Amino acid sequence: MRRYNRRHDDMETATLPSEAVFRHFGVRLVEELGGRLNRHWQVERGNERFVLRLWAPVWVETMDYEVRLLERLAGLGWPVASIVGEPFEWDGYTWSLSRFLEGEPASLENPAKEQRRRGRLLAQLHEDLKTLDGFGQRGVWRRCEQILADETLDQLLSEHEARHSEGIGIIRWHLERARGRTAEMDLRNQSGMVIHGDFTHWNLRFSGGQLSGILDFELAHLDHRVGEFALAWRGKYDEVVLGYDEVAPLSEQEWQLLTPIWWAFLIEESCQALRRGEGLDEWSTKKLLQRSPLMGTDSAEFR
Repeated sequence: MRRYNRRHDDMETATLPSEAVFRHFGVRLVEELGGRLNRHWQVERGNERFVLRLWAPVWVETMDYEVRLLERLAGLGWPVASIVGEPFEWDGYTWSLSRFLEGEPASLENPAKEQRRRGRLLAQLHEDLKTLDGFGQRGVWRRCEQILADETLDQLLSEHEARHSEGIGIIRWHLERARGRTAEMDLRNQSGMVIHGDFTHWNLRFSGGQLSGILDFELAHLDHRVGEFALAWRGKYDEVVLGYDEVAPLSEQEWQLLTPIWWAFLIEESCQALRRGEGLDEWSTKKLLQRSPLMGTDSAEFR
């Protein structure tokens, strides 16, 4: 679950870091790299390249979680953008400097091949992630069983039903179906593991045919391991799941959880948007209608 606040809007007005930030880190600007919430710039110091990050206020609250995770993964040999030095606070914002990761995203000329390779790579990453201790839950993230058990969602949907009857109907149908599918799974007593949270094509870099970078740990948190597929699979990139299963086979219950955990993520996104007064989240509603052969009995069309 993600939460946003108004100060993210303020960040959009600051098109460039101030000279004080550049002086502190001893770097000069090369180019802007963008970012969904946190913003990034490529900078250099002498002949070395780095990435300067402006942390969105919502992520500053859990910054230590991400920084520690990157340090641990770098120590295990994974190419991640670990922090260089200490974060710097200036004018109410938090900045940090990270390693620059070389490479480009994998070719999408053969999408199935890219997805299956990504799934196998994800399974290898999970082998190390599941060994990490000292990480509880990150901030206000909730696992699927907590989302589905939240009775306030029903009231929230009822409050908005008159204005968004079709969309609310879609959300409610999938909420009830996900609750039914997970009712006997005893998910609360499963410890889980830290997951990347957004293991997508655009967050991986390759150089010379080898993995050279894993980006964007903004959504890393504690979850069931199949919680990773919420955004790695997205209800349609089936080869990612199949590639993962080749390396680290899923249990029968995990196959059954695959779809409800994806729906729970979308329902959480939708309900958070309603709570923020943003209206119906059309992206999440549309994705709830996505169907895949891997959904099994959950592939029944909405009606």
